[in-house]
Amino acid sequence: MTDIFYDRYGRKRYADDIVPAEKYGYFAVLIKDARVLLTYPLGKKAPEFPGGSLVRGENFRDCLFRKLYEETGIEFMLDKSEQCFEQVIPYFADDEKPYGTFYIYHQTFFVYDADKYGFDVERERWKTPENSLAVWVSFQDIVSGKVKINYAHWQAFKQLFGYSDDNDAL
Repeated sequence: MTDIFYDRYGRKRYADDIVPAEKYGYFAVLIKDARVLLTYPLGKKAPEFPGGSLVRGENFRDCLFRKLYEETGIEFMLDKSEQCFEQVIPYFADDEKPYGTFYIYHQTFFVYDADKYGFDVERERWKTPENSLAVWVSFQDIVSGKVKINYAHWQAFKQLFGYSDDNDAL
């Protein structure tokens, strides 16, 4: 049997006789003024919501705190989210050496109103501690396809904000 996995760009990767690893990740969807905070990981063209995978001994709050600082340079602890979405996606991490890794990726996306945390959306882009880029992007740029976000994050975005394959532009 051939299983289909997706990379960050939505390209299908086929796996025969692979036993995928289980992975858990947590992401913050920070919204303000019809904009969302995205990060561009170093060397990748598909931006994504800040967050990432748990490391041993972490709970989801510790993971989000660590990843938000690494990926945005902003240090804060998040309270209860406005909304939450969970998905399980067959994911191929093409950036893992030497050949990539197949995962069953359990992802949880937490939506936060950035106004409650005093975020400055006028600061449109900045370098992060990981030497990548953090950017406030309009919803319209994502929906229109002007900014094509990480495939798994696009699947979550559609669910969180009510877009379907019938009415989206991608």
